[in-house]
Amino acid sequence: MTERGSQGEPRSTERPGAAERPEGVPGGPGAQRAAGRAAAEGFAAELRRLRQDAGQPSFRTMARNAGSISHTTLYEAASGSRLPSWPTTRAYVQACGGDEAEWRLRWSAATSKEPAPAAPGPPPPAPAHPAHPAPPGPPTGEPAAPPAEPAGTAGKPPATGRRFWTHAVTLLIGALIGACTTLGVVAFRGPVTAAPAPQDCPAEASGGLPPAGPGPGSATGPDPGPAAHHGDTARRTTDGPDAGPGTGADAGPGTGSGTDGGSGTDPAPAWVARPAADQAVLSATDVVLPVLTPVTRGDALVVTMMLTSTCPGRVTVTDTRGDFFRPAGEVTDSRRHRVLVFAAFAVPALTTADSLRVSYPQAAKYHVAVDEFRGISALRDTAQAHGPAGGTAFTTSGTPAACAPGDLMIGTVGSNTGTAPGFATGWTALPVLTLSSYRLTTAYQVAAADGPCAATGRTSSQWGAVLAVFH
Repeated sequence: MTERGSQGEPRSTERPGAAERPEGVPGGPGAQRAAGRAAAEGFAAELRRLRQDAGQPSFRTMARNAGSISHTTLYEAASGSRLPSWPTTRAYVQACGGDEAEWRLRWSAATSKEPAPAAPGPPPPAPAHPAHPAPPGPPTGEPAAPPAEPAGTAGKPPATGRRFWTHAVTLLIGALIGACTTLGVVAFRGPVTAAPAPQDCPAEASGGLPPAGPGPGSATGPDPGPAAHHGDTARRTTDGPDAGPGTGADAGPGTGSGTDGGSGTDPAPAWVARPAADQAVLSATDVVLPVLTPVTRGDALVVTMMLTSTCPGRVTVTDTRGDFFRPAGEVTDSRRHRVLVFAAFAVPALTTADSLRVSYPQAAKYHVAVDEFRGISALRDTAQAHGPAGGTAFTTSGTPAACAPGDLMIGTVGSNTGTAPGFATGWTALPVLTLSSYRLTTAYQVAAADGPCAATGRTSSQWGAVLAVFH
């Protein structure tokens, strides 16, 4: 808009910068950044739901299935910190069995909500005519004088230069503040001689490792009872007044009478299915395993697990139907790797809407397998042992367990490096859970005669083994 001055010349009445958009208005840079964050978080939530629907596979398992993306990259894709690239998204979807074409559309929609780089606005329009007549030029042959600077701007850098130096100074101040904060935290904590390992145990627990086998406070429910320790092996018999699950008045829900042996009409023990399993690197204290296949009412669930670089402390297993899981054996080796067995008998029917929760002291990695068995209602005996790497075999025969004809023996071995454990002839192997060099190997066998029994096999790994005998 223009108006006429006192000399009749046109004069602009527009204010410089009036067309610029403020920072906080809709469509400004702040709103664009908020929209980008919301898009990344929403897309990450969809990825997490896809993984849950696929049975919650570990990120290492997904990385192996994808083949070209690391498990760390897949984890960050589901964290919501930023929108993942399409190659990462495609690998994540393929590892979870999703529809690639459908997820390409979802990814494109989320990408369209990301903030685009701000384009420089058009320069303000020049006035149609100068506000004042231009002064006459210098005489011919004399150099032209530089244009006069507006009042108050002499010696100042251009606006773009000012913005550059402002950003540079801001970044420098931020870096200095961050460094000072870090130094302050270190100073507050006192002198540090060596960085503690993430899985270092509390001072009260690190004075000595728990002995091999079950111990007070190391499993669910009441104290499972004393254990007899013999060097690297331990054994606990559950027949009698202080029996474990399925015996006496302290039996879990739906357990048998607790009498030694079973009646001639009892069905032969048999493995049914593995309704849940997982393994992962996770510095947490619990894990939830969704039930992947329905569990039949009246069957038993046996949980085997390995916790690596863990600490002494209570371990519990529960499910969404309130089943009562009792400890059926435990061993801890010299490197704080724990192998444990839990069992619940005569469980109610479980569907794929149910889940199990395992809570434990902090561990570097976990392996957990849940197996459904039929024809067992009580724990008879347990034995456990552990050994170093470099040997040729594993066995719990140092203090053998007691078996009767028709008893179900379940052996589980946690191992690291070396050759994978292989059970002796007569054992039926179940799927092995593997994470880097760590393995959880489980097998079962039906006893044919009265007498001592043991879990035995071959391995050159460092190992810890538990044998649980059920009837």
